[in-house]
Amino acid sequence: MRLFLLFLAVSFVLIVLQTTFLHLLPLGPIVPDLTLVLCVYWGLNRPTTGTVLGSFMLGYSVDVFSSPVLGPNTFAMSLVFLAVYLSSRRLWIHNPLLGAAVVFFASWVKGAALMVAWSLLLVKDPVWTGALKYVFLEGLVAAFLAPSLFSLLRRGEIYILEERKAR
Repeated sequence: MRLFLLFLAVSFVLIVLQTTFLHLLPLGPIVPDLTLVLCVYWGLNRPTTGTVLGSFMLGYSVDVFSSPVLGPNTFAMSLVFLAVYLSSRRLWIHNPLLGAAVVFFASWVKGAALMVAWSLLLVKDPVWTGALKYVFLEGLVAAFLAPSLFSLLRRGEIYILEERKAR
């Protein structure tokens, strides 16, 4: 239960940071996708039914707070979790650099899913031209931040699990 509350609090903080404060950074339209990093962390380290639902809710929350249409981010986050989970079953990834690489490639999965969703459902003009540059740059920023966020999440998990053992 405490681990659930930790992930819930971290999710809330990351969504608030991503949808409000990070837009104020001098990076222009590039906003680090912190919720993607959390989704990748769950796919690599906590592939449970609860984290599947959590990934869905992360995407839905991003849609609610920052998108005019509900659904594209929900679909993209669910797809990212599935892709990371399936790849983690084949690869043993507990190195921070490999985790950052997975975040970078997951940003491409999410970007492709968002572009397909937007082009099929919403927009008649092609969105591929300018979006690829931002997917690449946001993926780099997210991959750069991933090792430190993974470390913080792992420390929180260890703290809660050790506290549970002490009881």
